[in-house]
Amino acid sequence: MRRFRLVAAATALFLMAGLAQAATIQVGSAAALGANDSFDWGQLIDIDDNGTPADPSDDFAVPQNSPVAVVSSLGRNAIISDGPGGQFTGLTEGSDGADHFSGIFAIGDAVLFTGDPSSDFGPFPDRFTMTFVTLVAGVGTQIQSNSFGPFTASLEVFSGATSLGIVSVGGNNDFSESNTAPFLGIRSDAANIDRAVFILTSNAEQGLAVNRLFTTDTPFVVNSEVPEPASLLLLSTGLAGAAIRRRRHRQ
Repeated sequence: MRRFRLVAAATALFLMAGLAQAATIQVGSAAALGANDSFDWGQLIDIDDNGTPADPSDDFAVPQNSPVAVVSSLGRNAIISDGPGGQFTGLTEGSDGADHFSGIFAIGDAVLFTGDPSSDFGPFPDRFTMTFVTLVAGVGTQIQSNSFGPFTASLEVFSGATSLGIVSVGGNNDFSESNTAPFLGIRSDAANIDRAVFILTSNAEQGLAVNRLFTTDTPFVVNSEVPEPASLLLLSTGLAGAAIRRRRHRQ
């Protein structure tokens, strides 16, 4: 009988531990993310007229040294970083000005680029980290390589030092400005994300770019009919009892 109780208790603890573990899912759009806030990279666009305001031909987009503080549309703060010596530049897809970016976002999208577009030298950082002051339940954005051709990218989210999940997508940069950049997003069952890491996992030498980055503070519902602990105990008791009866029958 004592062994029966130990088996039942252990089974119940195992089942409850599985339910208590944080869960994440991959999402493929801002709508699936349940987005209710966003970071517009237009806040990082800075054009220098090179001392000749009447002549825009020598204007250039000014990069900002990592880390950079950014603010969401709801006034929430975050920090973006891409390592020591890294830089970020705010650009605009299809612009005719110094902030021009050519990729596969929609024309007019404000873009975050991990490098200095005025430099002919690479490689540029293939990743960046976004640290949220206010915890979020999900994050996502369209992403692309700055190099021509197929690419893959991943997104991993964390709560402190604990990884909550990692997702990935693939795309193809043909510089068509066609709004075909893949959406890379992840959503948790709790508002527990304090850090997100975006990485190009292939075709990464010339850096990466993302457009508006969306967040949500609304967790996704895993299962609205999760059993109560007492029900789990009854279930485990039944399973353990059945195992003991089978053992006695064999004997």
